[in-house]
Amino acid sequence: MIEQRSFERNSVPPNVAGAIHLLREKKEQAERAHREKSQFLAMASHDLRQPIHALGLYVAELRRRIPGEEEQRLIGQVECSVDAIAQLINSLLDMAKLDAGVVVPNQQSCDISRILDRINGNFRMLAEAKQIRLVLRPLQDTIVSDPLMLERILMNLVGNALKYTPPHGTVLVACRRRDADMSIEVRDNGIGIDREKQSAIFSEYVQLNSPRLDAQQGLGLGLSIVDRLVKLLGHRISLRSASGKGSTFALRVRMSIANRQAVLVDRFAGKRLLVADADRQARESMAMLLASWGCEVSVARSSSAVRDLLKKGLRWDLLICDALLNESVMKLACRDAPCILIGNGMHIMSERHFLEKPVKPAKLRSLMQYLIQSIDP
Repeated sequence: MIEQRSFERNSVPPNVAGAIHLLREKKEQAERAHREKSQFLAMASHDLRQPIHALGLYVAELRRRIPGEEEQRLIGQVECSVDAIAQLINSLLDMAKLDAGVVVPNQQSCDISRILDRINGNFRMLAEAKQIRLVLRPLQDTIVSDPLMLERILMNLVGNALKYTPPHGTVLVACRRRDADMSIEVRDNGIGIDREKQSAIFSEYVQLNSPRLDAQQGLGLGLSIVDRLVKLLGHRISLRSASGKGSTFALRVRMSIANRQAVLVDRFAGKRLLVADADRQARESMAMLLASWGCEVSVARSSSAVRDLLKKGLRWDLLICDALLNESVMKLACRDAPCILIGNGMHIMSERHFLEKPVKPAKLRSLMQYLIQSIDP
């Protein structure tokens, strides 16, 4: 009887259930219509762009054929209008293609310096015309991305920075290593973005310096396209800004395997490590991995072997020790150096720096980095 009453109280009345079902159907219809619209625009992309392309060519031919000063001025205005229309159409079609899911990234190793060279070529004249100092500081490293999509992201970010930076300002594009990533930062000392507005900047139809949409400034789709491309590529983007103090957009991209390896060698180069493990294969494989990261590695199978190494005057920055040798080895070798214990996890759960077998290199690398930084910050 109690169970029956509880069921009756928690059941949904028929009229509410019907309303929920109707709302769900309306939602599905709206989502389906949005997908169909996006798919149509994506498929019609070429047909929509083609007449704009032809119009631009006709205007260029008119400029060549008509020499009069007044006529040239009018043709220049027509060119500006055609360019504005082309930019609006391109932005709308790009959004449609991204929403329709027809854009597939081609992830590959990319030379960031070449991409920034093209960015420089595209924006140098505009920056000079606006009296803005454009500075690019690439790294001679490769990253993993779709080069065309990445270039489009950076084109939008740099274009926005130039748009909102006053004359005699500076736009800086700088690359920095951040662990296994590269941070590509676009900085300006322009108008900045109020904190309460920052959450909306990646939305469609948002123009930062205008409460009303101004078609001459575009449709406010640039950062929305950036957001979609960043998510599609699996990258990350962040913003630091304040009103009147400029903005910094930081794009985090994974470096290629070769560059990640080089960063590890730089970080661990010259660090002295002791690997203590009774199992020969475990010792040798761990030593080989650590040596590839630039470490100077000693190995020991027992506490007596550690004692022999100490008699030779060897000392270490870090110890990697099998949990079964923990107590005897640590008394000998780890008076000052930190220790990473490796075991089956059954008897050592209280240890702070513990990795369970089988050890993943990424976890080992991360813990090593943390401990080495604590030694030599």
